[in-house]
Amino acid sequence: MQRDSFIFYRSFFDAMLPLNNDQKAELMQSICKFALDHEEVAEDSLVKAMFSLIKPQLEANYNRWINGNKPKQNKSKTKAKRKQNVSKTKANENVNDNVNDNVNEKIYRKFAHLQISVDDYEKLIKEYSIEQVVEIIDQIENYKGNTKYKNLYLTAKNWLKRDASFNYKNKTIISTKNDTEKKRASDFNAKRTFGVSL
Repeated sequence: MQRDSFIFYRSFFDAMLPLNNDQKAELMQSICKFALDHEEVAEDSLVKAMFSLIKPQLEANYNRWINGNKPKQNKSKTKAKRKQNVSKTKANENVNDNVNDNVNEKIYRKFAHLQISVDDYEKLIKEYSIEQVVEIIDQIENYKGNTKYKNLYLTAKNWLKRDASFNYKNKTIISTKNDTEKKRASDFNAKRTFGVSL
C-alpha cells in the first residue's frame, strides 16, 4: 500500500523561510519522503531540527491515512458480501415463490398451518359424501387443538373413519357414535358450549 498524496501545511512553508536553498530542498525532500514513504532522510543538523518540529504532524496524518484505509477496504469487502447475500436471497425468494405458486394451484383448502390438496380431497369424496368431508374439514378448522396435526388429509380421514355412521356405497347405517367417546370441542352445539361443562 503506497501513499499518493499528503497535506502540506503553511507552517511547513514558514519553517523553510530562514533556510538557504540547499537546506530548503533537503527539508522539502525529507517532508515528502516521510509523508509518502514513511522514511527519514534528513542529514543536515538544521534541517533535522526543522524536520523534528514538522514530523509529529506528518506522523499523525500518516497514521490517520493508514487507519482510514483499513476500514474502507473492510467496508468494500462487507459491501461485496452484502451484495452477494442480497442476490442469493433474491434468487431464493424467486425459487420459493415459484414453488409456492405451483403448490397453491392444486390446494383444495388451506387454514392455519394445514392444507389439503385437490387430489387428497378427491380421494376422500370417493369414500365419503362431499357434505361429510366438508363438515369434517370445517370441524378440524374450528377445533382448538388442530395445531398438533401435521397433515389435513390424514386427520380428516381418521376423523371420518371415527365419525362414520353411514355406509355411502350401500346407503345403510353401519354404526352410531358411542356416547362415551371423547368429544371434540367442535362437536358441541352452541347451546352446550356456553356455561355447560361436560
